[in-house]
Amino acid sequence: MTKTGAGEPGPGAGKVPEQQRFIAEPDRAEGDVADPHPQSPDPRLLADVALDVPGRDSYSYLVPDALAGDLAVGDCVLVPFGRRSERGFVCAIERRAPPAGVTLKTIASRRDDVRLPAGLLGLIRWGARYYRCSLGEFLAAAVPAPVRDGARMEVARTVEPIADFAGTLTKRQREVLAKLPAAATPFADVLRLAGTTAGTIERLAEAGALRIASTSGIQELRLAARDEDFPLTAEQQTAVDAVGEALAAGRHEPFLLYGVTGSGKTLVYLELARRTIAAGKQVLLLLPEIALTPQLAARVRRRIERVAVWHSGFTDGERAEQWRRVARGDVDLVVGTRSALFAPLPRPGLIIVDEEHEQSYKQESVPRYHARDLAMVYGGQIGAPVLLGSATPSLESVHNGRAGRYRVLTLRQRPLGGKLPTPIVIDMREECQAQHKRAEVSRELMTRLRAVRAAGEQAIVLLNRRGWSPVVSCQECGHTLMCPNCDISLTWHKGANRVRCHYCDHSTALPKRCPACQQEALSTFGLGTEQLAAVLAAEVPDLRVLRVDADTVGERQGHAKLFGAFAEGAADCLVGTQMVAKGLDFPRVTLVGIVCADRGLSVPDFRAAERTFQLIAQVSGRAGRGERPGTVVVQAFDVHALPLTAALEHTPRRFYDSELQLRREYGYPPFSGLVRILWSGPDAVKVQLAAEEHALALKAAAGDATILGPNPAGLSFLKGQHRWHALIKAPSRGAAQAFLGRLDQAGGLSAKHAVRVAIDVDPYQTT
Repeated sequence: MTKTGAGEPGPGAGKVPEQQRFIAEPDRAEGDVADPHPQSPDPRLLADVALDVPGRDSYSYLVPDALAGDLAVGDCVLVPFGRRSERGFVCAIERRAPPAGVTLKTIASRRDDVRLPAGLLGLIRWGARYYRCSLGEFLAAAVPAPVRDGARMEVARTVEPIADFAGTLTKRQREVLAKLPAAATPFADVLRLAGTTAGTIERLAEAGALRIASTSGIQELRLAARDEDFPLTAEQQTAVDAVGEALAAGRHEPFLLYGVTGSGKTLVYLELARRTIAAGKQVLLLLPEIALTPQLAARVRRRIERVAVWHSGFTDGERAEQWRRVARGDVDLVVGTRSALFAPLPRPGLIIVDEEHEQSYKQESVPRYHARDLAMVYGGQIGAPVLLGSATPSLESVHNGRAGRYRVLTLRQRPLGGKLPTPIVIDMREECQAQHKRAEVSRELMTRLRAVRAAGEQAIVLLNRRGWSPVVSCQECGHTLMCPNCDISLTWHKGANRVRCHYCDHSTALPKRCPACQQEALSTFGLGTEQLAAVLAAEVPDLRVLRVDADTVGERQGHAKLFGAFAEGAADCLVGTQMVAKGLDFPRVTLVGIVCADRGLSVPDFRAAERTFQLIAQVSGRAGRGERPGTVVVQAFDVHALPLTAALEHTPRRFYDSELQLRREYGYPPFSGLVRILWSGPDAVKVQLAAEEHALALKAAAGDATILGPNPAGLSFLKGQHRWHALIKAPSRGAAQAFLGRLDQAGGLSAKHAVRVAIDVDPYQTT
C-alpha cells in the first residue's frame, strides 16, 4: 500500500499533504483509526511515536508524569499497541488537547541508553518520504532490533594451550590438546576443531594444560595492515586539499574521487579522516560489502585509534554495544557497510563512500534506500562534505561530475604498484576448437598459474557463479532439475552432494534417477567456483587454492579469516565470486584470471553493460599492486564487447560516452527517474488481476511519466511467489516523486486479493 502524504522528498517534487497523526486507543483493533472528534479543552503532554507499521508515520500517546521532564524527540519507548507492546521512537512532543471522547494510551517506559541524534532522525524522516515507507518502518531498519531491545554482550571464552606444560594426561586428552591452535581461540571453535566436548576442555584446564580466559569485549578478528607511512603524491595532496577546504569551512560539498585501481584512494581517506578528527568531528566511512571491511579497518587502525567496525556479522549483543559506544561519542571513525550510514554519531563531519558504484549500497527490502544517495542528502542536512570514491564510478556519478554537480578529483597514477596490468584476451570459441572440447579454462591461464606457483607469487581467479555446476539435466529426456519455489535451475554442490537454489536456499540430495523419466541419466553442465577450484588444483602441481564464495564464508567472520590466510601466504591462488573483485590489496598478486567474463552481458537489465565493465576493471586492478608487474587473463566468447575492451584497454571514457548516449536515447538513469511497482503473491491469477486493476490507477496518475507494463517480472516465480511488475519512467527523479504524489492523492495502490504491492524508488533490480 502506498503511503498517504509522503512529503517533499526531492527537487522538482510536488508538495503533498503531511503525514497524518494517528491515535492509539485501548479498545480498537490493531490498525483501526479513530474517527475525528471535537477537541477537548484540557491540553495534555502528548508524544507522537513512530512504530514499525506500514502506511502510518506515528501514533499519539500520553506522556506519563515520570517521563514528562526527561522525554525527548529521538527516544526509544515501549508503548501498548493493540493487544501487545511495541518499541518505537518519539518523533514529536507537544502539549495539546486530545480528541474529545477518546481515551489515549500511555507510554509504558523509555530506554535510557537509546536516543537518536537530531541529524540522524532528520535523515530518516527524509528517507521515509522519498522511498515511500512509514517513518516507523525506516526507523526499525535503521536502528537494529538488539539496540531497541537492550541486548547485552555475552561473556566470550577463549582457550590457549600452555606451551611448557609437562603434566600427565590421558591418551584422549593428549589427542585433543594436539589439535588445538597455539594461539588463543574462541571456545566454540576449539570444540569444533578438536571434535570434543566442553567438559574435556575444562578438565584440561584443571590439569594446567591450557588456559580458559573470559572476555566481554567485541570479538573482532583483526588483520595486519600494510605499512603506509610515506608522503602523499601531488595528486593525492591536491585531492586532500580540495576536500579539506570544505571541511575547514564546515560546508557541504559533493566530491567524486575518480582514481584508477591502486592509485591510493585509501590514503586520501585516511588523511582527510585525520584532519576531521583533529577538528573535533567524526568520520563515517562506508564500504559496499562485509568482505572489504576487515582489511580496510586494519589500515584505518594504523592511523586512528578509536575506530568502530559496523556490519551485520556481529552477535546481537556486540551490535547493541557498538551502537551504544558510538552514541556515547567514544568513537572517532565508523567503518562499515550500508547500515553504518545510520550509526548515531553525535558530531559527524565527513562522509566517505568507497566503491560508490556498487549495487550492494541499494537495499532490496523495506526501506529500499540507496546508501550512497542518502549519504549525499545527509551531508547536505548537516553541512558536511561527502566524498565518493571509485575506480569505476557509476554512470549517475559520472554524469553528475560532467554536469558540475560533483567536483571531480582524479588520481591517474599507481604510486605503489607501477603500471596497470597487461591484458591477455582469450577467445573461448577458438580455445574450444583448439582443445577439441567445451573448454572452461584456457591453456594460457593454466600456463601462467604454473609460472606464478614457480615464482612464489599469488593469483586471483574470478568466476561469478558458485557451486560445482549450475545445471543438472537428464540426457535421456532433457528434463532439468528446477527449484520448486523459483523459476530457477538448481545448482549442484558436489562437496555436500546436494542441489540448491541460490535464491530461496531450497536444498535436497542429488537424485539418482531423473524425476521425469526415472532413468539414471542425470548429468551436470557448466562451471562454478567449487569445480573451478578443483580443476586448477588438479591441473597445476602443488598449487594451493583457497575458495571464497557464499559457501565458504558462512562461519562467523569467515571473510576476514580467508582473506587473512591468503595475505599471510597460506594459498597461492584465490578462487572466488565477485567477493574477490574489488577493494582488496594483496601486493604479491601478479596474475588475475577472469572466467566467463562476458556472462553478465546476457542479463536482461539496462545496467548489464555497466556492471560488466565495472567488474572486469575492478578485478583486473587486483594484479600488480606491489613491486612486480601484473597480468590479467580474460576468457570470453564475445571478446569485442565494449565493456570488456574498454575495461582492459583502460579507456573508460570510451565506455562512459557510449553508454551515456544509449541511456539518453532510451530514457534511463541518469536521464530519468525510475519507479518499479512489484506485485507478488502465491496465486498467479490473483497477482495478474491485481496488477491489471492497478494499471488503471497508474495510467491515471501518469502525467509526464511513461508506464511500462504491468507484465510478468523477469523472474516470474520466486520464493513461492508469482510476480508481476511495472516500470515508471519519468523525466527526472523529482518528476517520479510527483507521479507518486499524484498516485497517493488518488488513493494509492491498496492491497487486492491477498497480493502484496511493493514500490521501489530508483530500483537497481528490474527482473
